[in-house]
Amino acid sequence: MAVPTPGLGAPPPVKRNRGCFAGCLGCLIPMVLIVLIIGGLFYFLVAQAAAAVSVPAQLVVVNPATTLTPHGSSARPGASGNLVHGGDQVETSASGRSLIQFQDGSITRLGPATKVTLDAAEFDKQGQLHNVSMTQQAGRTLSTVQKLVGLNAKFNVAGHSATASVRGTKFEVIANTDGSVRLKTFVGIVRLDGGHGFVDVGAGQQADASPSGAVTKAVPISPDAADPFILWMASEEAAKAAGQPATAQTSFDQGALATGQTAGQPDYNSAGGEIIGELAYPGSAMTLIITDPAGNVHQSTSSVSGPAGKLARVDIPNAPGGAFKVQVRGDNVNPSEHFTVTLITKFVCAANQLTQGGFIRNVLSANDTRNALVKSGATNASIRFSGTSAGGANIEASGGFSNISVDAAAILYAAGGGNIGIAVTQAHINGIDLKQQITSAIAQAGGRNLNSLSVGYQVDRVYSCTAGNDSFLVIEGHE
Repeated sequence: MAVPTPGLGAPPPVKRNRGCFAGCLGCLIPMVLIVLIIGGLFYFLVAQAAAAVSVPAQLVVVNPATTLTPHGSSARPGASGNLVHGGDQVETSASGRSLIQFQDGSITRLGPATKVTLDAAEFDKQGQLHNVSMTQQAGRTLSTVQKLVGLNAKFNVAGHSATASVRGTKFEVIANTDGSVRLKTFVGIVRLDGGHGFVDVGAGQQADASPSGAVTKAVPISPDAADPFILWMASEEAAKAAGQPATAQTSFDQGALATGQTAGQPDYNSAGGEIIGELAYPGSAMTLIITDPAGNVHQSTSSVSGPAGKLARVDIPNAPGGAFKVQVRGDNVNPSEHFTVTLITKFVCAANQLTQGGFIRNVLSANDTRNALVKSGATNASIRFSGTSAGGANIEASGGFSNISVDAAAILYAAGGGNIGIAVTQAHINGIDLKQQITSAIAQAGGRNLNSLSVGYQVDRVYSCTAGNDSFLVIEGHE
């Protein structure tokens, strides 16, 4: 239900730019691909570079507070958008919740009082996630892992006495204070290895490893009222099923809500589209209230049964761009209850450049980029974008120039500080690996560090989407 606020006019008109993304970003991505293809022609041939490329993950602080300790450095307050490199440690407070997201869409969520170290995050030559290793010193994590490609690809979370190894699933690891580890598997199969034996834990099962590494048999998951992920996943999964997953933002209450109380939540920023909000709570009566940038108030009017109790939705079609104010009201809540809220944006996946309410969404077509390469003289050109994480997207390109065959891949990611970063994962000229030379060529040609490039505005998200036979690179940010 929308209630217009008196005195407020219509939202400002949408700016739709054409051409080269205001002379900057639109040219950047095609030029990166073109330089990847032709840059190696100007360098001497060398031996093959390493197969795996380290690419930082991205930290998202869902509920304060979180501490980030870079490898070899001192601890500092963590903030959404911080990069997490190999050797970095992330720790949440007693009320904190955060997540570490990888460029392929895999996510590890940290519950309260949790500490993990990202030991490695490597991508293969095709830009596919190849190896993730984490050490969990304390607390609870819930990981959602995309399907890994390659026989040796792995995603490992090591606790005090055991390691959970997966290839595409959803699972929870609990590192207990006595040194034991509990593994819960919700999707797929996860292997729990205690060093003195292992057990494969299927969906709906759990298993334990003692402090000495002895592993139990898998049994059905037992109820756990203290599980910090039940409400979290209820609102997040409902929202992600309705909109672009990379645009999801989840927040928690700062204290249980009682009848008559209203709790403000963090603003949700979007360049516009269909804005969807999902409220998850155990089973009382609550209302989700979203005020759009034009001042119109939208409220949930009913609820449905959900995996954690109830779900209430607000759907705002054709919403203007800007900051959306979010509140939750307790209507009939006795005793008081906790809740989570996830907001997400749904829009048509098509080439577009949109500026509205100070927020920007640029969508680049792989087919359009391929056609530009063909017009530049390329033959058999192919371009593909992939990756559903808000932290980055994979770019793959191949083709020929003047009878010279080329194939290249790079990961474009949100580098923190409003910039983007580029990690070249593959670059071959006539089958010869020139990855390092081409990386240097791009950096020298632009006189910039590929780990942090300015695009003329503050970058918040980098991801991809697909429609029909085309894939699209999406870069979102604000002025």
